[in-house]
This record gives sequence, C-alpha cells and structure tokens, in this order.
Amino acid sequence: MSAAEALTAATAPGGPGVRAVGIDVVDIRRLRSMLRRRGQPLYDRLLTPAEQALCQGASERRRAACLAGRVAAKEAVRKTLGGYGDGCGWLDVEIGREASGAPAARLTGRAAQAFGRAAFDRLHISITHEAGVAVAIAVAV
Repeated sequence: MSAAEALTAATAPGGPGVRAVGIDVVDIRRLRSMLRRRGQPLYDRLLTPAEQALCQGASERRRAACLAGRVAAKEAVRKTLGGYGDGCGWLDVEIGREASGAPAARLTGRAAQAFGRAAFDRLHISITHEAGVAVAIAVAV
C-alpha cells in the first residue's frame, strides 16, 4: 500500500489506514556547521556507517542536504513510535534507499521493538529539500 493509499483508506478499529504520523525539519546549514565543528564523533552518533556512505561523493553542500534529510527522517520515524519508542537511539533507525531510490527505514534495537509493540505493518518515508531545510515525514500503517 502506498502512502497515498494509506491516507485515503477507510480506518476501522484494528483495520488498515494511518496509525501514526511523524514530521521533522532540519536546517541544512546549521547541521553542516555542527558537523564541521564536532567532526566524526557527531557523524557516528547520528548516522550509521551505511547512511554516511550513502551521502559520500557529493559536494559538501549536497552531502549536508543528504545527511540533513536522513536526520529529519530518523526523527520523523521516532515520532511515529510515540511512547512505544522511549529510549530509541539515533542508530536504531537507519534511512537507506529502496531499489527505486525512495527512502526506506530499517529499524533495529529499541526502534524495532517499539515498532512491534505498536503493531504497525509498514512505514512510508518521504524526504524533501527546499529553502535551506530538509523536511521528512513518516507514516505508519
């Protein structure tokens, strides 16, 4: 089911439909500045090795936008988990890509446990960049 289908599905108790939504905005320039100041320890705290590799090879500006999108998506996913996700760390949510190029979340540790407790079936992620910010939304169905 696509995110659009999930949003328009009739929601019956325990049935299909949107169960939770999370959204986050990250200022790209601010994140880039923080990463310059704090260096690799901050990269390693916020992003998995796979996420860091995914954003490699681009210009510094493009790389910062890619990283900001991942940070926003991670926080959006954490918001969909609500109270189920207490104690969920940054590295418990990894934002990769599907074969189509669409963003995809891989949950481990406390995030995976929270997803199971919430009894969600799937997460849909969308990331966009505009006017110096990265915006991400996560929809749990």
